[in-house]
Amino acid sequence: MGSTDSTATSPFNIYYMCPTFLISDSIASSPLPLSPVRIMSTTVEVVEAASILLSLQFAKLDDQARKQLHGQIQGTQLHQQQQQPNQDRPPIQALEGMIRECSIRYEKQLTKSDVDRGQGRLAFKNEYVDASLRPMLREGEILEGRQGIQVFAYDGEGEEYQMTFKGCGKMVVLTSGWNQFVKRHELREEEDFVTVWMFRRSADDRLCFAITTRREHGRHYNMKNRRAPKRQRTIEA
Repeated sequence: MGSTDSTATSPFNIYYMCPTFLISDSIASSPLPLSPVRIMSTTVEVVEAASILLSLQFAKLDDQARKQLHGQIQGTQLHQQQQQPNQDRPPIQALEGMIRECSIRYEKQLTKSDVDRGQGRLAFKNEYVDASLRPMLREGEILEGRQGIQVFAYDGEGEEYQMTFKGCGKMVVLTSGWNQFVKRHELREEEDFVTVWMFRRSADDRLCFAITTRREHGRHYNMKNRRAPKRQRTIEA
């Protein structure tokens, strides 16, 4: 798997074949800068290839060179995040640096029951909960328990609300502080939409939600419940 080229200027060459890419370059054990790795592949494959090299523990790749390569991997990952922001993360400035793990977004046109103070809850589709939210729960966090899970929710300005995430019959809902959220943002049925993310807070692994809102004026109906106009009767003379 390794071979030495007497014509090369660096101490040794490393050749590593994978089904989708080829790495072939000299990796020197001398101080920085480390010779650049020429890879005919995508950025993702660069990270994968570098990770493979680290795991192989080459005898000639000393600690200093290993640290240099590890730094290159971290730099590549950071560059990817800067160039291609994760669209499934909430666009809330106050939460920057706070999110460790995040679900995909959930968008909902609010119904009458979502803004009814008597019910005081935001309901989620069970398919979304099972696919995106349950896998993020830790041991001991039980939706179906009487107490549910105590969480923090953040609005688009970073304002914090204490809520409860729990199962309610056949539904899974955010409750407790939801009425406060509705009142503060003056949410209306069918005109307002919410986009929701569930995430783990990096500082303490606490389960949290981010909720942004938007209003579409003139949307006084739910497309699913929209009725076709009645047919007019024609009277012949």
